[in-house]
Order: sequence, then C-alpha cells, then structure tokens
Amino acid sequence: MHRGLSIYLDLLRLVAALEVFVFHLAGLPNTGVASGIWNGFGHEAVTIFFVLSGFVIPYAAQSREPDPRAFAVARLTRIYSVAIPCLALTFVFDWIGHRFDPAIYQGLTPGGSTLFRLGIGAAMLNEAWTSVQMLSNTPYWSISYEFWYYVVFAALFYLRGRLRLIATLIAMLVAGPNIMLLFPIWLIGWLAYRERATASWPRWLLWLAFAQPLIVFAAYHYFDFQGIGGRWLESALGHELWWNQLAWSRYLLTDTLLGLSVALNLAAAKNLGPTFESALGWVKRPIRWGVARSFTLYLLHQPAILVVTALLSTTLPPQFRGISIAAISLVIVILVAQLTELRRDALKPIIQRSIDLICKAWSVITQKLRPAHARA
Repeated sequence: MHRGLSIYLDLLRLVAALEVFVFHLAGLPNTGVASGIWNGFGHEAVTIFFVLSGFVIPYAAQSREPDPRAFAVARLTRIYSVAIPCLALTFVFDWIGHRFDPAIYQGLTPGGSTLFRLGIGAAMLNEAWTSVQMLSNTPYWSISYEFWYYVVFAALFYLRGRLRLIATLIAMLVAGPNIMLLFPIWLIGWLAYRERATASWPRWLLWLAFAQPLIVFAAYHYFDFQGIGGRWLESALGHELWWNQLAWSRYLLTDTLLGLSVALNLAAAKNLGPTFESALGWVKRPIRWGVARSFTLYLLHQPAILVVTALLSTTLPPQFRGISIAAISLVIVILVAQLTELRRDALKPIIQRSIDLICKAWSVITQKLRPAHARA
C-alpha cells in the first residue's frame, strides 16, 4: 500500500472517530454543546468505519497474516486490548456518575444484570440476534458487527471447499440477521480494495470519484435521506420490527448508499497516493499520533463524557462547559489509550497461547470422535 494512501486512510479514520465524539458531545445532556451540521454525522461515521475496515483488513491479511492463526491473533489482540478495559471502565464511570448526577443517565443506561451485559459484550454477542446495550456505552454496538465481519472474512479468505462454506454459514448464523444486514457495506470496502478498473481512469475522473462524497453527504443531510429511507422501511415492516428488532441496522438502505459513496472514494484514492503523500506528509505525525488512539476514543468517549458531565457540569461556567468537558474527556481517553491500545503487543502472547490451546483441544476432540478404522 502506498504511503500516501496509508496517510489518507489514517486521516479518514481519525476524522470519523472525532465526528462520533463531537456527535455524542452535542447529543448528551448538560454538556452545553449545540448540534449542527459539523457534528451531525455520528451514525454515518460508523458506515465509514465499516467500509474502511473492509478495505484495510484484506490488505493486512494478504500482506502480513498468511494463515488463520496469524489473522486471529492480530484481530483479537487489536480488539480485546481496548474492548475489555473500556467495558470495565464503562462500569466504573457509570457507577461514579450515577452517584453524582443520576438524572443525566436517564434513558441511557438499561436495567437488568450488569454482569450479564458485560459478559455478552466481552463475547461480542451483544448484537447477535438481539441488541444488548453495554450500560452507557452506546457506540460499543458496532464492535460486535466488526468482530463477526472479521470471522466471516477469515472463513471466506483462508478456507477452501466445503469447509469454507460450512464455516461461513455457521459464522453468519451466530452473528444473526441484524449484523449480516450491514455486511454488504463491509463487502463494498473489500471490493473497492480488489477492483483494478480505476487504474485506467483519466485523472479528472479519479478526482471526481474521490470528491463525490462531499456532494452525496451534503444531499443526504439536506434532503434527509436517512429519514426518508427509515420511514419507508418502517411503513413496510411496521414500527416494532423496524425500530426494535432491526436496532442499529434500521437505516440499512441509506447506510448502503453512503457505503457505496465512500467505497468509490477509496477506489479512486488508491491511484492518488503520491498526491496524498505530498499534500499530507507534513501532518503525517499528528495524524498517526491521533489514529493510534482512535479506537480507544471511539470505545470510551461516551462513558467518559457522561462521568465528566456528572462530576463537573454544575460547577463549570456555561460559556466554558462544552470545551472543558470535551478536553477532560479527551485527556481521559489519551491516558487510557497509553495503557491499552498503545501497549496491545503485551496481550499478543496471551492471545497466541489461548488460540494454540483451543486448536490443540479441538485436534484431540476430533481425533477421539474419528472412527476407529479411520484412526487405524
């Protein structure tokens, strides 16, 4: 992958993570931040993440992860180095925040067994067949989607023959319909990575394809495409099925439209790498610094904003409340990332040993289940 393209992908990922942050900063109570077009694309930023993931993961698998074991180690290390600490901190932050200002958590934290919810989230089953919210950590839903997209991709990419078909179907069955409804968006990213037609496009057409998301997202916002698509599905499926059963996949029509736009942008960007390197090379270090902490930013920002708001909102001057809450929340995220996301290699040996033990146990089980004449 060209260095210029890599810088652009990092920038896109960082911008998407920051957009989700400012979206929730405005949407949560008592932060003092108003909603506007600049912070109105939180859900749409997740669509960008899905397409980016579909674009980048095949490259990583092809270039650095030659077998399923290497792929699993890389993906599980990346996910769990951040997911488990963020789940634990969500519990701690919510516990503290509820004791200072329970009113701001009204409607944001569900009832029921906290331990059960956290266990479901740790197993990445929180969106499999039903939607289970991780306390106040609303953004956690998309990690379950990503996790199962990785599993399905691994089955399709590494396996062959009947085993590939069986493994893919089992993974899709466990993931459930809601997660798989948005899988085409992830696949669009994979197709954008694999396509070669744009290499022969004239320069003007590449730049048009690269810039078209500006027009698409502006029209999407101005004409309220999300609302139109959502209302159409709601009328076709009924409110209960559309809102409660589809959960985070309820906007699949417009999410897919945006996914196509982002994928076309990435397909064009593949051929503009040298331009990006010269244009963005001077900000490469701050981009890389930010993106190295972006996963923690995405997974922890909402519980952090809420606990900071619960502790300080009544003592902060109104004119400084929003910027203060944002700054303190970002400091929390950066400190946590320093101990988790940036030190994920420390988790890798544990993941490797765990996978090896599972593979060894599976080998013993299959050996015992094999008919005696086959073993002989």
